[in-house]
Parts: sequence; C-alpha cells; structure tokens
Amino acid sequence: MRYRTRRRARQLALVMVAAPAAAWALEQAARRSEARDSTSPASRRLRQGADLAQRFSRGPLADRLSRRPATATAQPPPPASQHGG
Repeated sequence: MRYRTRRRARQLALVMVAAPAAAWALEQAARRSEARDSTSPASRRLRQGADLAQRFSRGPLADRLSRRPATATAQPPPPASQHGG
C-alpha cells in the first residue's frame, strides 16, 4: 500500500512540477534562440519541444508558468464628464 502511495506521489510531482518547469525552460530557450535567429533549426526544435512539454503540463504551476503577457495594450477609460448628474 505504501509503495503505491509513494509511486503515485512521484507521478504527481512529475506532472505538477517537473513537466511545467521543463516546458518553461524550453520556452525561455526558444525565445532567446528566436531573438538571435528565427530561421535556425535549433530555434524550431526548441519551440517544438516547448509546445510538446506544455501539452503534458498540468496543475497550478503550469498555469502560472504558461501565462503570457498580453501583446495588446489596454485602452484607457474615457474621461468622466465634469458635470455631476
């Protein structure tokens, strides 16, 4: 019984911590490589590896690491009218 519990705990740790961390590391490496040369085969392989690892990543760490900043800027709210009403 304990063996199964430990094995299951290791599996969960792999899915919830190691896989998202690997996906994040591959994503960062792919971004650096693409910044240098977007046509290089190494950057394409890194991007494919990052995408593959992100498909297998689940859990709260994966959610936090996979958030990408928005590319579009938010519009400022319209100015409030000066008269009270």
